[in-house]
Amino acid sequence: MSTVTPSATGLAPSGVLPSLAGQEIRRYLRHPLFWVGVVLTAATCISGPDPLTSSLFDVIAPAAGLGLFGLIIMSSLTRSSDRAAAAAGGVSVPERTRTLALASAVVVPLTAALAWFAWAVWAYRTTDVPAAGLPFGDVGDGWAYAVLFDLSVLAAVGGPLLGLVLARWLQFRGAAAIAVVVLVLATIVMQGLFAPLRTIRLVMPWTYFGGPLGIDGDPNRMAIMVGSPVWYGVYLALLCVAGVLFAMVHDPEGDRRRLQWWLVATLVLALAATALAMTTGVRPEMVNPVPSGIA
Repeated sequence: MSTVTPSATGLAPSGVLPSLAGQEIRRYLRHPLFWVGVVLTAATCISGPDPLTSSLFDVIAPAAGLGLFGLIIMSSLTRSSDRAAAAAGGVSVPERTRTLALASAVVVPLTAALAWFAWAVWAYRTTDVPAAGLPFGDVGDGWAYAVLFDLSVLAAVGGPLLGLVLARWLQFRGAAAIAVVVLVLATIVMQGLFAPLRTIRLVMPWTYFGGPLGIDGDPNRMAIMVGSPVWYGVYLALLCVAGVLFAMVHDPEGDRRRLQWWLVATLVLALAATALAMTTGVRPEMVNPVPSGIA
């Protein structure tokens, strides 16, 4: 077997990456945790949309089943890829090429999330949400579609990419599990339950845009929180790009300087996008004028 000589950029010769990407896609598809997540996500389609919020609150299923599970899956795949490369010795492809191949495997959860998103849009269009439900007021269908896309499709991509970053930079075995716990706890705090955090909640990689936040005398009254789900989606997409770049920067054999500049530029754009997400869109917070009718 011939050796693979890394180029100045840390990438293997052309033809290696597509082959390796196909291998990583197949490994992701064969991972049992992926199929557990698919079943949990599909369960929302089988049970049907919520009568008060249509599919808007079902986004938790793909976010957890494809995003959080994907974090664990990708971390596992990355570590096993590194072990195989270490065992191969001189025939190993460069780390940066392996990183790009692993990142390519997000096409698997992305495809599953897009299928769920198609169902969610259909459910939203066909569910007759009552006046006391969500959404309401002046927000249009575009607001709902953006929320559904951000919190399902982008979450399903972002989770695995975070797992790739963690596996590249943190060497201890429990990093992925700790990250999942931290993300869940941070999301609980920053989902909008606490009024002072409702603007800055948009720095989180996952958060709600509305729900039964309540008012005095009606704790289940629906409300829509401030912010733009469109700009929030741009922010999440830029975080995904930054994650791939940050994972690639880890390779000590490649040219890091250009990647570092691209990483800084992407993070600056992400900060601008999250600032726009916080300051545009729904402002001020909207409270449904119709009582919830729930004691």
